[in-house]
Amino acid sequence: MATALIVLLLVAIAVTISIVRPSARHDAPAPADRDRERELAELRGMCGYRSDIRVP
Repeated sequence: MATALIVLLLVAIAVTISIVRPSARHDAPAPADRDRERELAELRGMCGYRSDIRVP
């Protein structure tokens, strides 16, 4: 009986983690946003970068 309760508890914890964890990913920026930020950082690192020109 104790083994069944432990297994049930472990399954419940695994299900809870799998449900809760993806919602934390919504805080992260979308891949396109990360690509854009990386591209802008690379442009800023170039010696001829001009901050007054907007990149589309």
